[in-house]
Amino acid sequence: IYSVRPDGSGHQRLTNNPAIDSEPQFSADGQTIYFMSDRSGGPQIYKMSASGGNATRVTFNGNYNISPRVSSDGKTLAWISQRSGGFSLYAMDLASGQELRLADGATEPSFSPNGKYIMYATKGGGRASLAVVSVDGRVKQRLTTNAGNIREPSWGPFMK
Repeated sequence: IYSVRPDGSGHQRLTNNPAIDSEPQFSADGQTIYFMSDRSGGPQIYKMSASGGNATRVTFNGNYNISPRVSSDGKTLAWISQRSGGFSLYAMDLASGQELRLADGATEPSFSPNGKYIMYATKGGGRASLAVVSVDGRVKQRLTTNAGNIREPSWGPFMK
C-alpha cells in the first residue's frame, strides 16, 4: 500500500510485506488505514497508522475477511466475511471489538454519509439487488431488484 499527495508528490510505501495488501480505507480522521491482507495465510482485515508502520490484525473470526469500510464517525467497521460457506456483512464496534452479523449473501458494503446505514449488493433468487441495513441490524430494506449485475454501490452526499 502506498500513499501519494494529490499533486503526485510525496510517494511513500506504507506496507512492506510479501503478502497481498489491498483495499485500503482511511478512517474519518485520516489517522488510521484499514486494509485487507493475506499475511496470516488468508484474507483478514488489518489496521495501521496512516504514516505506515506495523499493522495490527483486526478480524479473527472466519478465514476470509475482505472489503473493509469505516463509518464517517469512526465508530464502526464493516466488512464481508465468508463463514460456513457464504458471504455475510459484518459490523464491528471499534471501541468494544463486538461483532454483529448484519446480512447474509452480501458483498461490497458502503456506509451512508451519516454512518447509520450500510448499503450492499446481494443476490436473492438469482437476481441482483441493492439492500440497506442499519448498523445495529434492526432495519433492513431491499432497494432494487434487477436481473443485471450490481457492483460497488455508493451513497450520494445528500444524506447527512
